[in-house]
Amino acid sequence: MNTIEIPVLLLTGYLGSGKTTLVNHILSNKRGIKFAVIVNDIGEVNIDADLIQKGGVVGKKDDSLVALQNGCICCTLKTDLIEQMFEIMKMQRFDYIVIEASGICEPEPIAQTLCSIPHMGGAYTKYGICRLDCITTVVDALRLQSEFSCGDDLTRKGIDEGDIENLIIQQIEFCNIILLNKAAEVQPEELKRIRQIIHTLQPGAQIIECNYADVDLDKIIHTHLFNFERAATSAGWIRGIEQQVSEEEEKEAHYHHEEGHHHHHHEGGEVEEYGIGT
Repeated sequence: MNTIEIPVLLLTGYLGSGKTTLVNHILSNKRGIKFAVIVNDIGEVNIDADLIQKGGVVGKKDDSLVALQNGCICCTLKTDLIEQMFEIMKMQRFDYIVIEASGICEPEPIAQTLCSIPHMGGAYTKYGICRLDCITTVVDALRLQSEFSCGDDLTRKGIDEGDIENLIIQQIEFCNIILLNKAAEVQPEELKRIRQIIHTLQPGAQIIECNYADVDLDKIIHTHLFNFERAATSAGWIRGIEQQVSEEEEKEAHYHHEEGHHHHHHEGGEVEEYGIGT
């Protein structure tokens, strides 16, 4: 029997870059693709999920939209993400899964989690497996121009782990496609400078300029752009893949989380690390 494989599009990008607008564009496609959407937010009320519902695309009783809130799926809600992926696969109703990460999520741990699911075996692969198809980062060209000196701030020396610049750099560095959104709102010379800096940070990614996150669906789904072998070159990545998620691992992760292990210095994960309130 052939194993069902469902591709996954992971959307990252800083707060207000246009990810939710992009998700609404994806869901309103007229091609009959059945999308399931997981939306992550850092607050107790998932604003992005609410915006998608208000967009008239997803009904409030529709189980194709899952809201994971009050935490980040790259650390505190890791197990929740795995369980929701399993539930979506179990429904056997969808052709494609879109994950809209919180604006302050680091993409690499999420990718590690998604790639670990097929290796868990048992119940987690009973209804098929998920395949990370593409990581797309939405970059706000206007914000880079007005708040980050057309991107020059991303290449300055002495960027600290807790700086917002560090988070934006991680989102740009770890992706396959960069949507340079709000491109029309920036002067051509400034946009050219922003493109140059983004390309310096991530020379392997496709950079697509757009406005209102309006991009051709074919450019971001079924791309097969995520390359496991290429991503798996880092020692940290390999460790993440080889360890199956278990209660013991989660307890240990929580312990390290509180002790300030890796990037997450406080119990609140990125919320505390980058000084962002809900």
